[in-house]
Amino acid sequence: MKKLISGLLAIWALVALALAAEAPFKDNIPDRYTVKEGDTLWDISDYFLSKPWVWPEIWHVNPQIRNPHLIYPGDVINLVYIDGKPRLTLSRGRDVKLSPQIRSIETRQAIPPLPL
Repeated sequence: MKKLISGLLAIWALVALALAAEAPFKDNIPDRYTVKEGDTLWDISDYFLSKPWVWPEIWHVNPQIRNPHLIYPGDVINLVYIDGKPRLTLSRGRDVKLSPQIRSIETRQAIPPLPL
């Protein structure tokens, strides 16, 4: 049983490597792409890859992209070459720092007390 599981894992790893090798990028694509509202991973993968269904392999090999499902408008996807292999990297868009604010509303009348 242990040999069977080990064999299946080895085959799965080889298939994953083969799929990653068969994920060529399209010709004449830009080095950068800014995510727009309504973009999906499939749309972006179709923009960069000739086979968009292999996007998990391209995103998975990039450790700086913790969760590729969390992309937001304004994020920038960069095409870089590491050791001669194309990789997609993600740069977050402009950070917006949120801070609490006081909201004041003018009252027209005093609030009546509750009877006890």
